[in-house]
Amino acid sequence: MTFQEVTKMMLNSMDFFELRRTAARYTVPYQGVRRQKLIRDLERKILAKSAPQPEIHPEAVDMPTVAETSPQGAVSAKPKMEGNRNVFRGPRINTFSTRTTAPRQRA
Repeated sequence: MTFQEVTKMMLNSMDFFELRRTAARYTVPYQGVRRQKLIRDLERKILAKSAPQPEIHPEAVDMPTVAETSPQGAVSAKPKMEGNRNVFRGPRINTFSTRTTAPRQRA
């Protein structure tokens, strides 16, 4: 039998009080949770804890992670318009009409 099968059989044979004690030991929330969901969460937590941890290379420790380089909080999608705003760009076509202009004369 594999470790996963043994864990599943052991958790299924426990009564609810033993499951709660085991859940408290593995820091799995158990209040307001049904028995089958508690068993499933415990099994995942036990298997994740028993899995071999990957080795961390010394070069990878010094590199910043994505979370460290990302800005925190809400970020505006509005571009920052920095620079000289008085630069003349040539004549522009005004496509907006106002009601205050003189009406057109029809010929």
